[in-house]
Formats: sequence, structure tokens, C-alpha cells
Amino acid sequence: MHMSGLAVISPLHIPAADRDAIAALIDAPCPEGLRAPLDYHGIVVEAHAFGAFLNTGLVVEDDKPAAVSDALWAILDAAEAQGCDWVLIDRDEPPSDQLPRFD
Repeated sequence: MHMSGLAVISPLHIPAADRDAIAALIDAPCPEGLRAPLDYHGIVVEAHAFGAFLNTGLVVEDDKPAAVSDALWAILDAAEAQGCDWVLIDRDEPPSDQLPRFD
């Protein structure tokens, strides 16, 4: 069995454009009632009751897509460097003093 880490972050550390686009993906209706895979410029997104999971795999395999903010890419890159396969953007997670905020 492979064990991996999970980074948890407040949505206040995600730039509004990324945050809003990811929320729109999650809120979009599914075609014919089927849940379609969610993809934010190549980043795999999974809905969560209090936010979203973002997969860190793209930072290993590809260059940063132009539409993805430097701040979000840095979060994914830092999480992946620490062994995390996923970042959970959780609205209940308190903001960190160590990261920039995008209120």
C-alpha cells in the first residue's frame, strides 16, 4: 500500500480568480446526471463538502499553465515537494501567518 500526505489550506490563500473558477467547475451541472471529471487547466479537482481537493501531479509532469496563478502553483509545488498528492482547500481551515492572503 502506498501512503501519501494531504496538505490542508484555507481558501483565503488561493487567489480569487482560481478560487472562483474551481467553485464554478464544482457547481456546474453534470451532463445527463453523470459526474464528469473536473479539470482546472490540467489540475485534477475533486469536490469536497467544505471546499475541494486538488491533485499535485501536474507540477511534476508539466509547466505551469498560463491561466493558473503563481500563488496556486506554488502551493501545489510546495505540497508535492513535501510528499502530498493532494491539497485540500477547506473553508474551515484557519489561515496561516506564513502564506499570502487573498481576502
